[in-house]
Amino acid sequence: MKIHEPLNIDGYDAIFTVDTNTLAQLGRYEALMRSFDRPIVVIDHHNPDPETLKISSHVISDESATSTAEIIYRLYVALGLRPSRNVALALFLGIAYDSRHFALASSRAFRIASELVSVGFDARKAMRLLQVPMSESEKIARLKGSQRLLLRRVKGWALAATHVGSHQASVARALITLGADVAIVAGEKKGRLRISLRSTQEFYERTAIHLGRDIARLIGEMVEGAGGGHALSSGVCGHGEVKAALEKCLDAVTKKLQQKEANTTGGSSSGSTNTHL
Repeated sequence: MKIHEPLNIDGYDAIFTVDTNTLAQLGRYEALMRSFDRPIVVIDHHNPDPETLKISSHVISDESATSTAEIIYRLYVALGLRPSRNVALALFLGIAYDSRHFALASSRAFRIASELVSVGFDARKAMRLLQVPMSESEKIARLKGSQRLLLRRVKGWALAATHVGSHQASVARALITLGADVAIVAGEKKGRLRISLRSTQEFYERTAIHLGRDIARLIGEMVEGAGGGHALSSGVCGHGEVKAALEKCLDAVTKKLQQKEANTTGGSSSGSTNTHL
């Protein structure tokens, strides 16, 4: 399948953005979107980004959905349509990928997955499509990220931060697997700063700190870019120095944790320790 990427969007009657939390994710299309004077429809399951909301004419959003694929399927049902086999397979894979192979899937996500499978494909074979061998560069990035690790302990939580040239999201996931409660991984390429943030389910449930809304969006403003995403997974794009950005992220999470304890105890709290590995 060939994907057509037009140089401009002047000839289009409407634009749909799907599973796109911030305009910065659209690359060169961001500026074109801002000047587009016809309908822009946003379909997403992230916490809505204010800048995206400003330019949109219609928003179909549900943050409780495991994936945007769920929302698309519900649109099919609402319109009385049945997806084709290929569309059902694509939606199934979208749910499986965003839910970490159904580890984070809701009951509704499981029900929808079951209905999609009934269209007529082998779920086991479909899941194999998501099993992509790790590249050599990704392995090296994970190892280098571990070597450069900065660990901060705050109120019993382990916050891990590091920097790599690529595969920031993969390195962040690896740090969570290693035992971090929150992982922050930054990288810079051609003057563009990228940060991936991850946390455990337990961290979110006990602290109510939403990485996309409470941390990434704030950091995005600080680095003259944009940030957003999910409660457990978010990202930031912007400009600046990598180590300074990591400190900003660590400080933001630390402040949120201290505010939570202060609100709980009715007093002020402070104290965190940094460890370079």
